[in-house]
Amino acid sequence: MPSPEFRSTSRPPEIDLAIALRRATAGIHAEIEHLPLMSRLTSETVTLDDYRYYLRAILAIHAPLEQTLYARLDASVNERLGVRPKLPALLNDLDEQGLKYNMAVLTVTPAIALPNDLSATIGGLYVLEGATLGGRTIARHLRRLIGEPLGSTRFLDFHGQQTSASWKAFTGALNTLAAQHTLVPDRVIAGALAVFDHVYKRLESSGGA
Repeated sequence: MPSPEFRSTSRPPEIDLAIALRRATAGIHAEIEHLPLMSRLTSETVTLDDYRYYLRAILAIHAPLEQTLYARLDASVNERLGVRPKLPALLNDLDEQGLKYNMAVLTVTPAIALPNDLSATIGGLYVLEGATLGGRTIARHLRRLIGEPLGSTRFLDFHGQQTSASWKAFTGALNTLAAQHTLVPDRVIAGALAVFDHVYKRLESSGGA
């Protein structure tokens, strides 16, 4: 039987943070997929106007959120995670569709009340990175039904053919940072849930029922 001294100095068992995040956020992720705006985007009757409506709605959410998260991210951690801003791709898609936007308004819009620590911030980035998996599937769906007028869909299909590899590298880095005790898993999960909840509420309020 281990001595009390041994028990008091042993570290807690390591967890697969990527799996823990997926399980913890599965419910809210499913709720977002069933919102009217997202349901239309993935339906067999989706139109170009539906896609344009989505671009406008997601810009108002993504721009201030991404700015907040990346402003908190240390350059060395950013490099380890292999993440990069997706706003330029989103703006490209808006330009392709001839949609106007006011960046001066978007960049001063409050994003979310999220604890200003590394773990919560990376939890938020988990949401943005995870969206690229579903985004690629949606992009393929839209190309099949809408075709050329859709444009390049750089935002939805952000990593292109490297989507799986990029996600594997990101989740691998998550687990490494957790194993090194750079991240606090519970706070990462709390950050992800907070951002998912924020996205859900903003998409729900954008209407489009």
